[in-house]
Amino acid sequence: MKKTAFQSTIDKFKQMIIDGTWAAGERIPTLQQLSKELSVSITTVREALRILENEGIISIEHGRGMYVRNDPLLLKDPTAELKELGDISLISLLEARLLIEPRLAALCAERATDLEVKRLRQQADLMIVQMEKGGSFLETDLEFHQTIVAGAREPVLSRMNEAILPLLQEGRRQTNTLPNMRTKSSNYHVLIAIAIEERNSEQAYLLMQNHIEQMLEPLKKAREAQGETDRNQG
Repeated sequence: MKKTAFQSTIDKFKQMIIDGTWAAGERIPTLQQLSKELSVSITTVREALRILENEGIISIEHGRGMYVRNDPLLLKDPTAELKELGDISLISLLEARLLIEPRLAALCAERATDLEVKRLRQQADLMIVQMEKGGSFLETDLEFHQTIVAGAREPVLSRMNEAILPLLQEGRRQTNTLPNMRTKSSNYHVLIAIAIEERNSEQAYLLMQNHIEQMLEPLKKAREAQGETDRNQG
């Protein structure tokens, strides 16, 4: 499965810490330098670094710069145990998202900076444009949800989300093939962004919950129908 530029950037930053390119306590290069070095946008670099900050791996000190923190245990691979589980169904993945993401959206409405709120709205609007043009919005979709994670500023939920991030990418690839799902998803993202912009945590929670449920329910019904067919044939 091909990684998005966003996920690849996160992985490269972590690897630079693991192999000592960025030592504990060392100041990290600027956004502009990293963007040029990795040939990705400054927005992608900024969002990737926010994920690392939210996980407690780096510290972003306004006016001073960005620094690697000292705890090497923070870089323990959170997906190691998941990788041992083998195939995970799309239904299971969506059920996991249903437990995590509505709460993240609510916290984001309460804690996100004005810049993060503005970025969410821009990402949601971009998805509408990409959808209407018939292009892929997979990476924008992933960045939208990761901006919510960063804005929530909840390290435990952030680590839980990080643990299933590779699965989330493939899950979104699959759900976007469901009938009318691209239109529904892009519209939900705009509504979620507006709720967060209005600092309405309850509305943000409910919209994210509904967004995930409208993907989950058709899959559950299809599974039940298939089970009924199998029983009748058995």
